[in-house]
Parts: sequence; structure tokens; C-alpha cells
Amino acid sequence: MKLVVLSDTHLMVPGQDAHDLNNLDRLTAAIRRINTAYDDADLVVFAGDLADRSRTQAYAQFREVLEDLRPPYALTVGNHDNRAVFLKVLGQRHADSTGFVQSAHDAGAYRVIVLDTLKAQPGGAPVDSTGVLCDARLDWARTQLALAQDRPVVVVLHHPPLAVGISGDPMSLQDPTPLIDAMVAHGDVRHVVSGHVHMTTTSWHRGIPFTTIAGGFSSSVEDFGRLTGKFRRSGPAQMAVLLGSADQLTVHFDNYHDDHAILVRE
Repeated sequence: MKLVVLSDTHLMVPGQDAHDLNNLDRLTAAIRRINTAYDDADLVVFAGDLADRSRTQAYAQFREVLEDLRPPYALTVGNHDNRAVFLKVLGQRHADSTGFVQSAHDAGAYRVIVLDTLKAQPGGAPVDSTGVLCDARLDWARTQLALAQDRPVVVVLHHPPLAVGISGDPMSLQDPTPLIDAMVAHGDVRHVVSGHVHMTTTSWHRGIPFTTIAGGFSSSVEDFGRLTGKFRRSGPAQMAVLLGSADQLTVHFDNYHDDHAILVRE
């Protein structure tokens, strides 16, 4: 299995930058990198915060850029997204039968389960920055895990299900225990990948490894564990590349937009 995961592209409407960062250029660079290096990927997942302010024009631009992506892809939403606007522009095919932006995919011998953790108002706009899995979404996740009982599983969602010792922990997934219980019960969840915190972290909990990626927008830096001294850098923009076999799964981190100079090409 080869799975690529990106998050937090925070695309603006055409002609606008976010904090002087051209996120359209960064998204285009990500697509170019995938098409060049990972065109054989089984799946590419964009794990939420696709648009910075949930504007129709931003989603339309996102859809246009995706037309150049060669591997198959899946999308979900984060706390900067508007579910209703997303579905109107990008299509109902990204939603499950209850209207949430979540899906399950066979990727080689693996099953990839993509969850929608947006806490939204009735109109689809975010309530706040925290994540949630309501009963309907949890039931869907449990069903997908049961259907994948004979396969190793990777779960992708926007909000981290674990606290990772940073000031943003209160904005993670609320009440993650039911999801974690379901993943433990499956018995072969190989990895959980999320975004949201704009930071690369790895964790282990109840036999399951967890990763967050820095995302395609700014990167956060903190005095870890002290919850003070937070600041943001302009990058790098990062994607995760998961390589899975029958008895091993490895996560690589590809900084597709990086200001460091190339010293040697081999």
C-alpha cells in the first residue's frame, strides 16, 4: 500500500493570500510532487481545513487544482470548512449516506477509513475549533471497521484523537474514547493520521500509533509540555507518505515546500 495524506491547505479565494503565504502555489506544488514522485499511490487523502474561510470560490479553486491529480483521492473537512458549501461545490459523492464527509477505501491490502470530525451548525459552518464524532458518525466508523475485520486499517481524520502535550490540545477531538475503543476492538489498526495542529508528532496509545502532520500552511512550534512560547513558521509544507506491507507500516514525511537548499542530487 502507498497512501499519501495532506492536511490544512487553507486555500483562500483567488487573489488572496493567508498571512502573506500563497496557499494556491503550495497546493499546486503538492499536486506536482505527488504526480512526480507518488503517481503510483493507491490513494491520496486531504484531511480537512481545505479552505481557510469556507468560501465557495476557494472550494471551486481547490476542485480545479485537483483535476490535475493523477492518483485517486478522498476528501474530508476540518474546523475551517463549511460542510454544506464544500458538498455544494465538490459534490455529494464525498459524503456518506447521512451527509457527513467520510468514506472508506481499499488501498492495496489495507482499508483506509476517512472520518468527518467537523463540529458544525445546522447550516454547515463550524461551531468552534474542536472536533466531534456524533453517534451517527461513530456508528458509521464502527460499521466500516467491522467490514474491514480481515484487513489492516489506517484511519485519517482532521482532529487528533490524542492530546500531544501542546497548547492546542483542548481543540482536539472531544471524547475520543469511543473511537479508540472501536479501533482497539478491530485489532489491526496500523496507524491514525490527522492534521489540525500544524505540527509533526508521533504518539502511541493502547497499541495503536498516531501521527499528526504539519500540513500545507504554517507550522507551529512550542516549548513542548510547558504550553508556553508558541509561534508559527511559514513552513515547511508537509505531506505524509505511508508505505504498508503485510507485516510493517512506515510513515515518511515529505516537505514538498521547503526553503532549505538542495546540496546534492543522487
